[in-house]
Amino acid sequence: MTTEGRRTLRFSSFDEIMPDVASLLEGHATVGNWSLAQICRHLATVMRRVVDLPASTPHDPSQWVGEERKRQVLDSGLLPEALPAPAEIIPTETLDEREEAEGLRSAIAYYIASPGPAIPHRLFGPLTRAEWDRLQLIHCAHHLSFVIPTDRGVKS
Repeated sequence: MTTEGRRTLRFSSFDEIMPDVASLLEGHATVGNWSLAQICRHLATVMRRVVDLPASTPHDPSQWVGEERKRQVLDSGLLPEALPAPAEIIPTETLDEREEAEGLRSAIAYYIASPGPAIPHRLFGPLTRAEWDRLQLIHCAHHLSFVIPTDRGVKS
């Protein structure tokens, strides 16, 4: 399933995320189910969660999709739409866009300054720091691709 109207978006570094969000704050429309504020909250929650959960956090290897699928995502830079997520990382309330954007900025800095996630990914299993970084960039691009800048948000 592919949502019509999504942007093609790729981030090669964490430094590229917030300029995109800043542009979107100037004017945007969404083509998915979440608002920009909800997307920022989700991304920030995931970034903090993966470095804050201890290595002893229980995980279920039977949920892992395997090395081939992991490689496909990391190499293509694309996540499938509508992957199921734990309820605690799905924002449901109405949120303030600028506050949530600042929360994302803070979470990116927190993630970068961390020694990295100690837990395996819930679907891809154990990842190196470089793979975690790549997956975080892919995750951000995936969700932000549902937010389309309007004329007010496009810099000439």
